[in-house]
Amino acid sequence: MYLSKKPTIYIIDGHNFVRSCLNAAAENEEAVTKEFLDFLDEVSRTDAYNGSFFRVIFDGSYRPVGPTAREALKVTFAENVTADELIYEQAKYLHDNGERVAVISSDRRLLEDAREAGVKTMFCQKFFNKLNAAIE
Repeated sequence: MYLSKKPTIYIIDGHNFVRSCLNAAAENEEAVTKEFLDFLDEVSRTDAYNGSFFRVIFDGSYRPVGPTAREALKVTFAENVTADELIYEQAKYLHDNGERVAVISSDRRLLEDAREAGVKTMFCQKFFNKLNAAIE
């Protein structure tokens, strides 16, 4: 997927991203997650992502991962549904209401479902590479 410079809402599968791109083990996942969120906050201030917004959704209940609401970043914990269900629901709603949205995950089924709903998608590692390029 080509990343446009147009402001976009990126909905990120949090656990999937942290585990697949940052190789977080269970014993250090909270620390790695906090660093990842700080990194996204930094990326949101670059020219390439100016005006974009990052929604990071994790499975399960709240965990201390730093601020959950920042200028261009919001963290959500999916307690009563799976993160995949919440990601799909939000992406479809935003897309159906004319928002520019992209789902970031390595879950092939989630990406396929999102694409079928007309939502742009990208694998975590590819997106992570693009984020890193924006910082350099």
